[in-house]
Amino acid sequence: MERILYFTRALGLNIQVLHFQTRIMSGFYSRFITIFLLTVAFTKPVLAQDSSFTAKHAAMLFPYPMYHEKWRASIGFTLLTTSETVTEEVRARVPCGDFRVLRKITNNINLNGRLMVQVLQNHISAGIKYTRPITSRIYAAAGNDLGYWFGILKIQGFNSRASGLINYPYLTVGYKTKNNLLLSFKAEVSLILNYKAVNGENTFTSKQDFYNGESFTLAIEQPFFKDKHLLLAISTINNYFYWQTWSLFYKTNRKVFYPQITVGLIL
Repeated sequence: MERILYFTRALGLNIQVLHFQTRIMSGFYSRFITIFLLTVAFTKPVLAQDSSFTAKHAAMLFPYPMYHEKWRASIGFTLLTTSETVTEEVRARVPCGDFRVLRKITNNINLNGRLMVQVLQNHISAGIKYTRPITSRIYAAAGNDLGYWFGILKIQGFNSRASGLINYPYLTVGYKTKNNLLLSFKAEVSLILNYKAVNGENTFTSKQDFYNGESFTLAIEQPFFKDKHLLLAISTINNYFYWQTWSLFYKTNRKVFYPQITVGLIL
């Protein structure tokens, strides 16, 4: 309780600086995504529709249009390593169930959803993504997800719960190799929109948004067994607050680095 109350008080000292940073960074990334969309909109793709490639490959992160399928899903897990500064010189590796789904709207636009489960804390998100072939091997996408997380912790009289909203705008660039490998690089930022924590009879709520940090993901997707495909990815996350560590504190006064591994089976 003392640790949560301490970081709650510290929030009052840092929120004005972080809110100013939010305005700068969110405006920058909004303009960046707008320029990207205008660029790809007026870029004539080399391939109008690579149907043979679509038939052989299924991907969740690679920015390839969904020409024939209406639905696509994957199931797997992520493995996050916490920082020593967070867990008091102990580097904990935290597994998390990971389920993703894509729903085709048009050839180049699809909706996506994701559910991450750890029982004590869980995260669900949904968003929209626009994909576009740039050349015969290079593809790109821009999208935005809105995530909701919640956690409950009841241990030896310690009764806490928390929840919040996070916005995730991102850009993805993909490269298709000659050996049926799909390589993707994803750059994503996160904006905290809302946070609420309840500890016993004490309640803390913040509706003031701020720029939370960024993450970068390098992913490989390839055929695995029969018509199934495998997703392997490594991410570097640099955030003031990360939802899986909500029970320790709200946020720090500097970004914390979290490496993460993702393994998924595309169904």
